[in-house]
Parts: sequence; structure tokens; C-alpha cells
Amino acid sequence: MKVELINEPTLEFTDKAIGECYDKGCYTDVDKRDNRIKKVALKAKHSSVLEFTEFIFEITASTKVLLEQTRHRVASYACKSSRYTLNKGEIVFESTGDKEIDHLLSKWKRTIGEEVSKGKSNEITSLMLPQVYQYRWVVKFNARSLQNFLALRRASSAHFHIRDVAEAMYDEIPNDMKYLFDKEAGQTCENCAYYQEQYDDKNCSTDTIFKCILFDYPHKKSYGCIEWNKKES
Repeated sequence: MKVELINEPTLEFTDKAIGECYDKGCYTDVDKRDNRIKKVALKAKHSSVLEFTEFIFEITASTKVLLEQTRHRVASYACKSSRYTLNKGEIVFESTGDKEIDHLLSKWKRTIGEEVSKGKSNEITSLMLPQVYQYRWVVKFNARSLQNFLALRRASSAHFHIRDVAEAMYDEIPNDMKYLFDKEAGQTCENCAYYQEQYDDKNCSTDTIFKCILFDYPHKKSYGCIEWNKKES
């Protein structure tokens, strides 16, 4: 698994968007800029302005990760084609963490390699590839969509393959922008936000957000996720 941030993201255009809304222009002072972004995009939840900041990653990981990541619609993808590249280089499988399964997969990988060596068409042999097959792709997220992705996929409930990738993506984010994606950044579901004032619970943990969406959606049990968070704290 490998993750690399390949562009140089900037908050200049997010600041420009906020300034446009209030007819106040941009800040040249970084601290003032960041404080305004925190106030508008995080605290007040007007997060649409974060769509003006973009992050582009090159990722090498399992097909499992690619499949799960493409569920996040607001992103752009360019993926290595197994149809054209399977016979060009080594076939790599990611570990499942289970020795018996990994052993079975290593045998299957040899079988695929043998079929490729026989000159079988990539259009056929690529259909033999399991979810542990290692792909490489480039993905572009805006900051708002990346917030959602990291909040869900860094959670302890996420599959370990995509959780490892999400953590690596977070690590690649410039330090001066990490406040947008920290677990304490105020990313709450609508239910948490609605009962936030009543229960004086300013932020839910990432795990609580995920559990609320998974078990309480569409929030018919009013403030259940807030009570869950208070019991855990």
C-alpha cells in the first residue's frame, strides 16, 4: 500500500469564496484566514466553501479499497487498466491478515501468472483477479468530500484496508490544513448537530458519527447517538 499527495493544495480559493459571500475580500494574514475558515466552514457548517480546495492523491492499494472509495461520489478517478497492463510486470496481492487465506491466494496468483505466460488475453485473465489485487490510481477530492471520506473511513468500524489508506491520506495532508480533517473538527451528523446545544456535546467522535449513520439512520431515535457518545466518554 502506498499513498502520495501529488498536488499542492491551497486554501486561497476557499478564503476567496468566503470573502465573496460577505463582500470582504481575502485575508493576507494566514491566522486570520484560518480562523475565518474555522468559523464559517467548521463551526457554522457552511462547508460548501471547502469545495474550492482540492487534493489529488496517487494510491497503490487493493481492489477492495478502490471499490469502497468509489462509493464516494464527489471525486474524480483515473485507474490503471488491468486490461492493458496485467501482462506488464509483477502481479501483486495485498495481505488479508489471514495466513491460510493468503496461502490460498498465493496459489491462485501463480495460476493467474501461468495463464498470462501462456499468452492468454488480458481481457480473460483480468477476470480472474480477486479483491486483494493491487491497483494504482489517481483520485481528486475537494476538501468537503475528503472530510466525509476521512470521517467514515478512518473509523474503527471501517475495513482495515481502506482504514490504512485513509490514515495514510490524512498523513499526506499538509500540517497547516489538518485542522479541516481532525476528529475534533466538528464533523457531526445532522442528528448530533440538532441535539448538540441541548446536550452541550460540541463534537462527536469519528466512531460515533459512523455508528449513528449505520444504526440510527434516518435518526428516528432522536438523540441516540449523543447519549451513546456520553456513555463512552
